[in-house]
Amino acid sequence: MTMRAVCREAALSQKFFYESFTDTEELLHEVYRSTFEQARRVISAADDPAADLPSRTRAAVRAAAQLVRADPRICRILLVEPIADLRLRTFVRSSIGSMTPAGVTVPIGGADAATPSVKMQYATVFGALISLFIEWTEGNLGSDQEAFVEHFGPRAVYEASRVTASEDFSLIPDAFGVPYTYW
Repeated sequence: MTMRAVCREAALSQKFFYESFTDTEELLHEVYRSTFEQARRVISAADDPAADLPSRTRAAVRAAAQLVRADPRICRILLVEPIADLRLRTFVRSSIGSMTPAGVTVPIGGADAATPSVKMQYATVFGALISLFIEWTEGNLGSDQEAFVEHFGPRAVYEASRVTASEDFSLIPDAFGVPYTYW
């Protein structure tokens, strides 16, 4: 994506672009950051701290599903593009901690302490969950939102094997304001 292509698509002058962003990478980061914050607000608003963990998980997945159903670009920005674009993936890894709500005290950089085996387990599980969400959002798994919510929560999360957590991945649920319950 070039600056000119962005300006042409958005019907903006190049001058406006450069007054707002230093380059397309800065624009990409800001789009991700603002979309992440929008999703975090929606998911956090659905949380009921008094509810049990499975209910809280279903509420978070339901809120996220409604959000991406209303605007599928959100799924693409948050889940597809970081996989496809190395610059964005690097940005997400290095900045997810700074995008978490105030008061979240999860150490950053803890992945170095995790064994390669644990890292691979997390990459496998999160990859599968992301793939499941993308496939549903694109309509490849039907359109029954409640069936998706029920499958995503108990089957994909609570019935998985438990392993020692890596702080690198524990940032993800905290960033969205949901409880850290993965293994």
